[in-house]
Amino acid sequence: MTEEKKTSNQNRKANPEHRTQKTVEQGRQGKKKPVHKKKEDMTKGERVKAFLKSKLLSIILSGIQFVITIIFLSLLLYLNLLPIKYFLPLTLILLLFVAYTFLTAQSKKFRTFGKIISIVFTALWSVGIYYVGYLNGMFGAVSGADTKTDVINIYVMKDDTAKSIEDAKDYTFGILTNIERENTDKTLASVKDKVGKEVAKKEYESWPEMIEALYNGDIGAVILKSAFIDTIVETEGFETFADDTRVLYENSIVTQIKTDTDKDLTNNVFILYISGIDVFGSISTTSRSDVNIIAVINPDTRQVLLVNTPRDYYVPLAMNGSPLDKLTHAGIYGIDMSMNTLGNLYGIDMDHYFRINFSGFTDVIDALGGIEVNSEYAFTTHYGNYYIKKGINYLNGDQALGFARERYSLPGGDNQRGKDQMAVITAIINKMSSSSLLNDFSGLMDSLEGSFETSMSSSQISSLVRMQLNEGGSWNVVSYAVTGTGSSKETYSMPGRNVYVMDPDYSTVDKAKELIKKVYNGDTLSDADIQ
Repeated sequence: MTEEKKTSNQNRKANPEHRTQKTVEQGRQGKKKPVHKKKEDMTKGERVKAFLKSKLLSIILSGIQFVITIIFLSLLLYLNLLPIKYFLPLTLILLLFVAYTFLTAQSKKFRTFGKIISIVFTALWSVGIYYVGYLNGMFGAVSGADTKTDVINIYVMKDDTAKSIEDAKDYTFGILTNIERENTDKTLASVKDKVGKEVAKKEYESWPEMIEALYNGDIGAVILKSAFIDTIVETEGFETFADDTRVLYENSIVTQIKTDTDKDLTNNVFILYISGIDVFGSISTTSRSDVNIIAVINPDTRQVLLVNTPRDYYVPLAMNGSPLDKLTHAGIYGIDMSMNTLGNLYGIDMDHYFRINFSGFTDVIDALGGIEVNSEYAFTTHYGNYYIKKGINYLNGDQALGFARERYSLPGGDNQRGKDQMAVITAIINKMSSSSLLNDFSGLMDSLEGSFETSMSSSQISSLVRMQLNEGGSWNVVSYAVTGTGSSKETYSMPGRNVYVMDPDYSTVDKAKELIKKVYNGDTLSDADIQ
């Protein structure tokens, strides 16, 4: 060891304070305390980073989460879909999440995690607000339908030189003497306002006679309800009417329909008229009613009775004089005419109606993921050329439509078609009352938009949904179809010629009345009751 090192060691031993002070100074140099900059000394990036880690941001995020949570819960409460037994626990859970994220703001250790949780739940409830608001809008769009719109058109030949109603002010207008006379007179008054004078008119007892006069040039135009066109083009000799003519003037007439939107449907038996119109496209299209089913519903016993009435049933229409016509033609004069005509037949008062067109029918079934339907026969449908086997068939929307529309391939014709339509409705009810409905609830609501309407109020629909969520389980659904015998007779809507109709078998009508009464009395029906 050199003399210098020895001297150094001896000095350290002789002066321990010097050694300790030096060691401390070395330690201070090796481990420096962090220096906290003032805000004004930070760069922009440093300020952002500090804010992201701050307690203030945590409090702000939890506050936003609280506001979004309250809005979401308020919308749920307003929509009134969830039973209290679900709503209260949900409220408690969501508020606990808010409390958790607020408390994590007080802890540096959990603050970052709390911010992430707050952002996630804020995003979730924001999406929830969108869907609840959308659902509320859907209920408002399809419910509370309390008007009917009659579209009265003025038709001229396709090659007519008139381009506007003013150009036809000197024409003679053909009108029907009795059919839709009130709406015809309203349309004539509208034309008078447009052209500045009363136009000439000529009356006809039947539309075939009137249309022939148009074709022959005896008159320049005809006034007809647009809902008649489907019937006209299905009549021999008039198949090309829609191609041979064009609409020169259109007049839409809106009329109020009275229904009881205050009735508690969860505690009282109610009757729902189910109408399927035979067109694709907008539900606002006035049309014949191809499907005419009465649903008698007892929410206490969870009993549903479906009664089908064939579209060609020859019945008195619920209008002055009680003229005889096909039931399907009652829809031409409005859904209230169909409801009142059936109400007179069965001696009941209809509470509400549910109206759907063919495009909506297929979309609903597809949104439900298809349905299982039991067929009494094996056959191939004319629509879609689908093969239906005897027994259980799993059908998508278009296949179910082919099944429900078929009558020509079935031994019972229109009678069997009515039974098959009720089988489809039963399958839809069973699927909608199951938990699988929740798998694509938004898809189901999308499918209903524009193709379905009901006179039930949004609050009545909400109460039924809430009841099903609260009680769960299935419903006992049975169906019965009245029958009749085919015949050829003149009808109110097609005077002057005989067409196919079905004369009612009133013993089956009386049976339907008896079954309806049993549902009102709280009886549970079985297959034996409908034999």
